[in-house]
Amino acid sequence: MIIRPIAIWALVMLAPLSISTVQAADTQFRSLAPHTITIASEPDYPPYCMVDENGRPIGFSVDLFRAAAAAVGLDVHIKIGIWNVIKEDLAAGKIDALPLVGRTPEREAVFDFTMPYLSLHGAVFVRKGNSGIHSLEDLKTREIAVMKGDNAEEFVRREHISDKIYTTRTFEEAFKELASGKHDAIITQRVLGLELLKKLGIRSIEPLDLQVPEFRQDFCFAVKKGNDGLLARLNEGLSIVIADDTYEKIKLQWFGPELKEKLAVEDIVKIVLFTLIPFLIVMSGFTIVFLRKAVKRQTHYLNGEISEHKKTLAALEKEQTKLIASEQQILMLLDSTAEGIYGIDTNGCCTFINRSALQILEYSDAEEVIGKNMHDLIHHTRADGTAFPIQDCKIYNAFREGKGTHSDEEVLWRADNTNFPAEYFSYPIRQSETVTGAVVTFMDISERKKADNELLQLKNNLEIQVNDRTAQLREKVQKLDKSQKAMLYMVEDLNRITLELKSERHKLKLSNQELEAFAYSVSHDLRAPLRAIDGFSKFLLEDYSEKLDDEGKRFIKTIRQNTAAMDRLISDLLNLSRVSRVEINPVKLICTALSNPFTKNPPPTRKKNYLM
Repeated sequence: MIIRPIAIWALVMLAPLSISTVQAADTQFRSLAPHTITIASEPDYPPYCMVDENGRPIGFSVDLFRAAAAAVGLDVHIKIGIWNVIKEDLAAGKIDALPLVGRTPEREAVFDFTMPYLSLHGAVFVRKGNSGIHSLEDLKTREIAVMKGDNAEEFVRREHISDKIYTTRTFEEAFKELASGKHDAIITQRVLGLELLKKLGIRSIEPLDLQVPEFRQDFCFAVKKGNDGLLARLNEGLSIVIADDTYEKIKLQWFGPELKEKLAVEDIVKIVLFTLIPFLIVMSGFTIVFLRKAVKRQTHYLNGEISEHKKTLAALEKEQTKLIASEQQILMLLDSTAEGIYGIDTNGCCTFINRSALQILEYSDAEEVIGKNMHDLIHHTRADGTAFPIQDCKIYNAFREGKGTHSDEEVLWRADNTNFPAEYFSYPIRQSETVTGAVVTFMDISERKKADNELLQLKNNLEIQVNDRTAQLREKVQKLDKSQKAMLYMVEDLNRITLELKSERHKLKLSNQELEAFAYSVSHDLRAPLRAIDGFSKFLLEDYSEKLDDEGKRFIKTIRQNTAAMDRLISDLLNLSRVSRVEINPVKLICTALSNPFTKNPPPTRKKNYLM
C-alpha cells in the first residue's frame, strides 16, 4: 500500500503564504452568522466514509470535512446513502457537497473540486492462486468488477481495460462476489480494498504486486458545478486545517503512523526530486491565482452580504416604526374607551393607566399614579371609613389565583378623598405561563346605583299603596260583616275586586322587575356596544378613509347614522320607563252605578233584593 499525499505536503509548504493573503477575508467570513450545509456520506467505504454501530457517519474524509467546515463557520448536516445515489443528488443540487470524490475528467463537467487532500494509486485484487495476471493487458479478456459510478468504473471504461465489466452497488458486494467465485478481479484503491477484506473477514483475496499508474486518484471535496462561494470557503477551511496540523491529527487517527513507515527512503527521494519540487512550483502559481480569485469572490460575496445586512437593517427599522405606530394606536384606543383601565404588578403597583381612569379618579397626570400602590390610592378604606385590608380586595385574586374576578359591591376613592360605587373586572397578565400582574377595568356606577335605589323606592311605595288599599278593603269587609243584608249583595263584588287587586299586585310586581331589568339593560348593556360600534366606525372613517372607496365610506356613515338613531331610541325608551316614577295624584271618581252599601238609603233595586 503506497499513499502519496503530494498535494497535502505542498499545501503545508505554502500555508504561510496563503494564510497571510486571505487573512482579511477569513476575518470577515468569521464575522458572518454560521450557515448549515447538507452533505452525504457512504456507509461502506473504509476508512474514508463509514457508519458506526449507531448508524452515525464516521471516517477520515467525514472528519476532515467537518474540521474544514468548522474552520470557516459552517455547520454540517450529513445524510447516508450509496455512492451512485448521492453522486446524482449532488449533481441535482439536492445536497451541497460530498467529502470524498476522486477528480476525473468525466466528473469535472458536473462538479467543481477543492484542492486534493489525498492522492492514491489503484490496485488489482484477485483470488489467491489466480495466476496469469501480470499486467493490465492480461485483464483484457477477464471479468472485472467495480462499484457503479466509482472512479474505478470510469477508469476501466475510459482506458478500455476489459471488455467484460460488471458493476455492483458497493465494493462490499464486489468482494463478496469475487470470494464466491464470480469474476476474475476487482480494481479499487489498495487501502480501501484491504480495509474491506479485514472488515468482511475474507482471506481468500489478495492485491497483486502490480502498479496501476494510470489509475491515480486525487481525492477532493466536491460541490455542484458553479457553486463558487461554497467551493472558496471549503478551500479556505482545508488550508486552515492543514496549516494548524488538524489534518495530520485526523490522518494519524484513521491511518496510524505505520503508513509513513511504509514509504522507503528511495521512494521519498524520488517523490522529492521528481514530483514534489515541480509540484510546489506549479502549486505556488496555482495558489496565487486561486487566492486572488478567492479573495475577489469573497469580497464580492461580502459586499453582497453587507448589502443584504443594510436591507435587513432598513426592514427592521421599518418594522420598529410600524411597532411604535401600533403601540400608539393601542394607547389611543385605550384612551378612547369610556371605562377606566389600569395595570398592576404582583406588588399592586400601577404599571399603566388610561385617560378615562385618570378622569374618573380625578388625577391630572399618569405620573401621579404610575409606580404607586393602587390599593393605597383607591381602596384604602371602605365606604363607611373602616379599614379595607388588601387581602379582602378581590382585584388581587387575578394574580393570586390566576383567574379573572368581578365585583360591583365596592367603592373607589378619588384624589379629592371622595368615593363612588364602582364595578370592575380584573384579569391576570401572563408571561411564559407565569402571572406577572393584572389588568383592571372599572366604571363609575353611581347613576346605576341611583336608578336602582329609585326603582327600589318605587317598588316600596307601590307595596305601601297596595297594603293601604288592602287595609281599606279589610275595613270595608269588617263593616260589611256588621250588616248581613249588605254582605249578601257585596260578597260577590268583594271577591271579584279582591281577585283583581291580587292580579294587579302581581302584574305590578312583574312590571317593577321588568322595568328594573330594562333600565339596567338600556343604561349599560345596550349603550356600551353601541358606543363601541360608533367609535370604531369613526376610527375607520378617520384613519382609513384613504383606503376606502366611496361605497365603503357610505356604508360606515350609514352604520353611524343607524347607531345614532338607535341611541335616540334608547333615550326615548328610558324616558318612557321613567313615566312610572311620576308622583301619583289621586282624584275622586263619582260612580253612579253602585252606591255605598253602608248608606242609610240603599237603591230601590237593592231594597227589593233585601226583601227577598
